Order: sequence, then structure tokens, then C-alpha cells
Amino acid sequence: MFDGIFSFISIFWDYFRFWWVIEQYNKGVKLRWGKFSKVLEPGLHWKRPFSDFVVETTVVPTTMRLPSQSLTTLDGKSIVLQAVIKYEISDVRVFLMEVNDAVDAIGDMTQAIIKTILTERTWEQCRSTEIDTMITKKARVEAKKWGIDIIQVTISDLGIIRSIRLIGDTGILT
Repeated sequence: MFDGIFSFISIFWDYFRFWWVIEQYNKGVKLRWGKFSKVLEPGLHWKRPFSDFVVETTVVPTTMRLPSQSLTTLDGKSIVLQAVIKYEISDVRVFLMEVNDAVDAIGDMTQAIIKTILTERTWEQCRSTEIDTMITKKARVEAKKWGIDIIQVTISDLGIIRSIRLIGDTGILT
């Protein structure tokens, strides 16, 4: 019973108060009547009760581990890899207002870039230290559109695998 009361009070507290505090590691955007008003830097900010709402996000560098990805190289080798993206939010307005789930989008986009680059190369070329740099450069260009700065994309695990696939419901292995 008290949980419901505290939740009710908490929701209305955000509507009634005249200020908002943005922590040092965050930035935010102020919405007035649902429309973008301005970007908020860390610190104390005044707001109008009921008409202003603040959305904030962490902007300091962070990392994201991509799921395992299975590919076939130009010379027919089946490989599996994992990668890590180190990034930070550079334009909080674009990040919060102009793309739905930008973090998910950079993960998907980076996996597509990795696929394109690695499937156009042989196994030996994929093992080159220059691959990370190539992926990072292409990912930076794409992520910039979403208010994100890619600091580095690193292939953290790369190996040759034996691929076994089932054909339909027959149970036949190829």
C-alpha cells in the first residue's frame, strides 16, 4: 500500500518542483510542452512546473560488447568474432531527440560494417592490426549522425570455426 503512495508522490514531485539537477557525468534536454527547448549542461536548472520536462543521459565514455558474429572470409574460412565499441555522446540533442535507441543502432551498424570489411578479405588479412582502424573509421562516420563519437572499435576475439548447419527439418548436417 505504501509503495503505491510513494510512487504517486514521486511522479507528482517531478511535475511540481521548480528545479532540476544534472549530474557531472550527464547532459540533458529540456522539453517545454513536449517540444525541444534547450540542452542542459551539468548543474542546477530552473524549470516551469507542469510544462517543462527533462530527459537526461550519461555522456562520459563507455563501452558496449557486441554479440558473437559468424562470417565467411574471402578465402572460404568460417570465422567467429566478438568486438567492443568504446564511445561517448557528443550531441545529446540528436542522441535523445532524433533517433530511437541510438545505442542499439550503433551496435547493429557496427556489426554490418564488420561483416562488410571482413567478408571482403582473406583470413590472414582479417588478422591484421589495421582491421580495427578500418572498422573504427567507418563506424565514426555513421555514428556521428546519431550524436555519438566512436572512440575505438576493437575485435576482442577472432578465430576459425567449423560450421555445422542443419538443412530444414530433415536433420541432415552439411
